[in-house]
Amino acid sequence: MNSLRRMLAVLELLRPDRPTLEVDDICRLLGYAPATAYRYVRELVDVGLLVRLPGGYGLGPRIIEFDLLIRETDPLLNRSRDLVAALAAQPGLNVLLSELYDDKVVTIHQEQGADAQALNFGRGRPMPLFRSATSRVILAWLPARRLRRVHDTHAQAPELHALGADWKSFTRAMLEVRRQGWCLSRGELDSDKTGLAAPIFDDRQRVLGSVTLVGRHERFADFDNGRLVGLIKAAGSEITQRMAMDRSARP
Repeated sequence: MNSLRRMLAVLELLRPDRPTLEVDDICRLLGYAPATAYRYVRELVDVGLLVRLPGGYGLGPRIIEFDLLIRETDPLLNRSRDLVAALAAQPGLNVLLSELYDDKVVTIHQEQGADAQALNFGRGRPMPLFRSATSRVILAWLPARRLRRVHDTHAQAPELHALGADWKSFTRAMLEVRRQGWCLSRGELDSDKTGLAAPIFDDRQRVLGSVTLVGRHERFADFDNGRLVGLIKAAGSEITQRMAMDRSARP
């Protein structure tokens, strides 16, 4: 792990049940020497990513600036905002727009439909890699070498075993998703909800993320499954085309 990754790992320690940290916590949780932990904290405070609070160090105001910047400049979000809103309006389901980075899938936008329901994994919360249509439809289009690395890194994860006891059966499950062009999950993240996802590709046809319809099981049952599959595949295809057009328009 290089120095930058080691420093950013400090930010990853913060979570709802641990909103602040002391330097001793950083040393204990990450195994850093006190001098290293103090240096990282000082540098993160200097750039506004951490701030000193009564209970310790918490996320700083610079994070809010970056959040606004992402909302205003993210190419995937900017090229699909109107389409996602229109998609949510048709069946009245929630629509998630999610991106892949490193080995994480994170929702960058959530559009509420008429049947809006709270979700356990909405905007900003990383999805489990092997549970949910949102993640699996992305995994299915990863290059074989990268997919094998993901598989081997998480070989002991119970969620992975549900997709296959070994690499061969896991790849068969992923190939089936690719063959369909979509992925369906029921009750995997929220026990009362179904998700239906399609992949999104960048201008070089590398998988970039996914678009997902999410709603209560009963709401999904109100619609013909073929209609919803057609809607989500069309959305993924249209967003992919927009991403390619964006590149072709550059000087």
